[in-house]
Amino acid sequence: MFIVPTTARRGASPALRDRFLHALDRNDAVALREIALGLLGCGDSLPTMICTELGLRPGSSYGDAAEAIRRLPSA
Repeated sequence: MFIVPTTARRGASPALRDRFLHALDRNDAVALREIALGLLGCGDSLPTMICTELGLRPGSSYGDAAEAIRRLPSA
């Protein structure tokens, strides 16, 4: 039997996830980029409505959203 390594996904604090959602609501690009750094690798599920808003597939994680924010061009 072979064990396939997987990327370890960690959780983020509820406070950090809330800060991310509030920054999205405010369209605060500076705060989003800062908060996204703390969410990289986070495996917690992102609400479906936010996935859709960011163009991510439903079931994506906060870590996926952080990667998407990180790839956006800087203003």
